[in-house]
Amino acid sequence: MLKYLFPFILLLAGCREVWQSKPYAIKDGHERMIAILDSIAYYADPLECYNLNSKYVEIIRKELKKLPNDELPLARTRFAEQLIYAGKPGQAIIELTTLTHDQGDSITEANKEMYEFLALAYLRLGEVNNCVERHNAESCIVPIQPDGYYTDMIGLKNAIKVYQRLLESFPDDSQNRWLLNIAYMNQGQYPDSVPEAWRIDPRVFKSPTNSIKFTNQAVKLGIDLNGISGGVCMDDFDNDGDLDLFITRYGLRDQCRYFVNEKGKFKDRTDAAHLTGIVSGINTIQADYDNDGDPDILILRGGWLKGGTHPNSLLRNNGNNTFTDVTIEAGLLSFHPTQTADWADYDSDGWLDLYIANESHDSSGIHPNELYRNNGNGTFTNMAQVVGLNLVGFYKAAVWGDINNDRRPDLYLSSMSGDNKLFANRGSDNNGKWIFEDISAKAGVTHPQRSFPAWFFDYNNDGLEDILTIGFDLDPTRRVAGEVLEDLLDSVTTDDCLRLYRNNGNETFTDVHKAAGLHHITYAMGHNFGDFDNDGWLDFYLGTGTPDLRALIPNRMFRNVGGTHFEEISMGGVAHLQKGHGVATGDIDNDGDTDIYTVMGGAYEGDLANNVYFQNPGNTNHWLQLDLRGRHSNRDALGAKVAVTIVTTEGKKRTIWATCGTGGSFGGGSRRVEMGLGNAAKIEKVAVFWPKMGAGKAELKGVGLDTRVFIEEE
Repeated sequence: MLKYLFPFILLLAGCREVWQSKPYAIKDGHERMIAILDSIAYYADPLECYNLNSKYVEIIRKELKKLPNDELPLARTRFAEQLIYAGKPGQAIIELTTLTHDQGDSITEANKEMYEFLALAYLRLGEVNNCVERHNAESCIVPIQPDGYYTDMIGLKNAIKVYQRLLESFPDDSQNRWLLNIAYMNQGQYPDSVPEAWRIDPRVFKSPTNSIKFTNQAVKLGIDLNGISGGVCMDDFDNDGDLDLFITRYGLRDQCRYFVNEKGKFKDRTDAAHLTGIVSGINTIQADYDNDGDPDILILRGGWLKGGTHPNSLLRNNGNNTFTDVTIEAGLLSFHPTQTADWADYDSDGWLDLYIANESHDSSGIHPNELYRNNGNGTFTNMAQVVGLNLVGFYKAAVWGDINNDRRPDLYLSSMSGDNKLFANRGSDNNGKWIFEDISAKAGVTHPQRSFPAWFFDYNNDGLEDILTIGFDLDPTRRVAGEVLEDLLDSVTTDDCLRLYRNNGNETFTDVHKAAGLHHITYAMGHNFGDFDNDGWLDFYLGTGTPDLRALIPNRMFRNVGGTHFEEISMGGVAHLQKGHGVATGDIDNDGDTDIYTVMGGAYEGDLANNVYFQNPGNTNHWLQLDLRGRHSNRDALGAKVAVTIVTTEGKKRTIWATCGTGGSFGGGSRRVEMGLGNAAKIEKVAVFWPKMGAGKAELKGVGLDTRVFIEEE
């Protein structure tokens, strides 16, 4: 019976495939998908779906009555933990207060966890009463500003008392030290009131003087949705010239949301867009799969879940601000746990294909990855086994990128269960069979061994796609907040934390993450990149966290300094403490700089947070935006490479590179090519290399600074 009392085991649990057993009158594929999703939620077992915490609490409550007295303290501690996860910190406090009262005055190694959960329950009570119920634009962003200070102090004051008691017994505990300082900061009493022995150096919360001072505008615009984790894609879904938002949440009945940007104001058009009933989704990414000029949407489901019973959804954009779920008609209906996928025209026929990376681990069964070839008629055929890409592993990122500039997209996969993989696209053989060569080992890109986010980007502007992949350790015993504090204090970590692989131009890569100043442990999940200061060098933003509610750590941003190294500028308004998931980047307000929208919230039912829209304040650097359209290549021109040659104010020539795409592996940024041009005096030429074998390039001269240009393939 005690096996039911360990919630982390449920992290890899899933929901049973039982949707067939509930009768529905099905009219079409769209309604059938709604019925499938409704049935999954209806029959979901809280012992298998770890975000059904309220139902799980009731199961534990019954089990407690059957346990002998000597097993009750541990069982009740786990019960209280689940109460916190279920969003019931008040009930958890009652349970834990009773437990700790029986422990006497001493906090020991044996009862330390009890007190830590009591402190967490008080801390979470403060978060709910302030960051959630009294949410504003400054909430949860460190360093906390006066508008973000809590007004209801009951939870915080009691949390501080417990954390101080814990630190008196365990003075070297970095995690409790971090949480104590955050509690004081939320009261407006950091650093002066923090006991000196445990005070964090205020320099940790400073950013360099050249930081970008983002501001959260989500509350003002009504797009600060509250919920648990999920995904987002940002694009011009209605083709009116500005960027809209499509947002998903992880809960089994969480409705997707569609916000249309109407000249800087957002309108919720979810119901009008025919999306009611399309629920759940951990990630989402967009692409024009049918080449009709309207971006379509893919929703990914079931990531982290054991059973693999959640289907993905392909939403066809009908061109009139409505969407239809065509998953079944398109031949994409399958039931595997997944969080990540990417689009590319791997066979160079002008139609976007889809690679889906699934998750297999010891208790989940076999879930091979899928490669869907676009048949050009609205349907797809799974070619993964034919081309040798039906890999089995715990894959968390799948991204396409052209590593050797042969106009054929290559595939990179990050894994939590072993080596990361890089497959070079070799084209077709004499029999027409497509060849992907596994060059992972000789390319030198197999680490970290437990990886999560990954993406291709040309960080050093040499015209070659580099790779960044970030480690993520799910070990429940790790003290995540403490480890991140040590990282912020510049303690050298021995963790296999991330890799920045510089492309050598010969299908090998060199790991330069230490030289580039990126030897950090971040616990990144959501992520994306863009040139946030328009200096012509790509920066990146990380949404961070783990399922543990004590992992209250800042989201992080790294600025690219001339393609040589990165400096952290997180404390410039983006160091949000809640868990960051899907991240989309793009110029939402059409002012020439790249903004960020990110979905906040954790894995558990009660780990709620509000989404944020970080508006870029802009700068004096110049910029260029390109809307590309393929004719022989895929209509999106996904994978097209752009080289912009500028003349600087000093009279020097410089070439800046970009690739058309949606960014990283967790969140879909704008497909519009947004490029910073630094101190350009003029643009000498713009070259677009279309993403199709044998395709030519477009070359334009006389393009003005600070403009948006439409370029169509001839």
